[in-house]
Amino acid sequence: MRIHLSIIVIPAAVQLLASVATAQPYAYVTLKHSDAVTVIDTATKTAINAIDVGQSPSGVAVTPDGREVLVVNANSHSNSVSIIDTTTDATTAEVRVGTNPLGVAVTPDGAHAYVTNPGSNSVSVIDTATNAVSATIAVGRSPADVAITPDGAFAYVANSQTFTAPAPGSVSVISIAQRKVVATIAAGNNPFGVAVTPDGHFVYVTNSNSLDVTGPGSVSIIDVGSNKVVATVPVGGNPLGVALTPDGGFAYVTNFSSNSVSIIDTTSRSVAETVRVGNGPLGVALTADGGSAYVANRQPFSDIAPGTVSVIDTVTLAVVATIPVGDNPTSIAIASTSPPPCVGDCNGDGEVSVDELITGVDIALGTLQTSACPVFDTNRDGAVTVAELITAVTDAVDGCP
Repeated sequence: MRIHLSIIVIPAAVQLLASVATAQPYAYVTLKHSDAVTVIDTATKTAINAIDVGQSPSGVAVTPDGREVLVVNANSHSNSVSIIDTTTDATTAEVRVGTNPLGVAVTPDGAHAYVTNPGSNSVSVIDTATNAVSATIAVGRSPADVAITPDGAFAYVANSQTFTAPAPGSVSVISIAQRKVVATIAAGNNPFGVAVTPDGHFVYVTNSNSLDVTGPGSVSIIDVGSNKVVATVPVGGNPLGVALTPDGGFAYVTNFSSNSVSIIDTTSRSVAETVRVGNGPLGVALTADGGSAYVANRQPFSDIAPGTVSVIDTVTLAVVATIPVGDNPTSIAIASTSPPPCVGDCNGDGEVSVDELITGVDIALGTLQTSACPVFDTNRDGAVTVAELITAVTDAVDGCP
């Protein structure tokens, strides 16, 4: 039966492979009170998987090649970063960092991850090749978030001072090469989120006005060349998350207590539109094509409650989908690329063997579960199709991508 199936599969390879659609990027949402990450298929706008990680996952980032997801586990019993393999959706490593880590960003070359530690007023630098901390950098008080310039030269860290009362905060500028703070910039009350424009010229920082005092906040715009605040834009209540569109034309800012997203025109430096979303929006991310903004609606901080992700069409500015994801979604990251999986490489050695192909056939026939080799199931529908077997055969013959 296995021989007959192979005979059917191989001659049809060219025709069927041409019809296989390129995988769409996935969105990864941290669930603070579920100790898990929900995976959303951005093509269908549905949650397709949940991955167990450490305690109280908060910040999340995807490596530039889309192959790994880094999840910050904020609970003091974890104080770690979980590394997820996006091909298998399995946690492959856990790296200990500073106290109560919160935010994370990966350098453009994918070589290092920068993690904010509010409990120890520091940033941990992780070497992604060894999954070990290679440096710890002292910054301001209660660093919440971090973003890295597109040229990989600097990391900008939002120092909240405190999360419980309004207080002027700051932004630490870290030289990536020197691994030290080279500038400190005064910001508004309790800066929380930070993002860099795609051209690397400006940094947008949300001033949350603390999480315990409901009220309007603002966004500080920093000129990277001078490291000075050149504009302050009023937004909604308690702004937390911020993300730029790929063309740099707009900044999407989540307003936690207003249940809305302010959309800032980066040319006029004013709010162009405000979009209502779910309760307690926090994290926000844009798809690589700029067509959709994904917003994690966390619900109130004091309650454990099911949350959602709102999907905003960036052309019509309408919420086109509301996706249930689990308890208290906090942060969200979207893979800018979909890594080509080596279909059938069950043991991760970079090759597809005859035994692995046989395993794929057994999964397709139903004699084995997909868990026996998840990389065969490229569209994550719980089954292995003829087209997926063809791809595995191609990878076996031509080599893994």
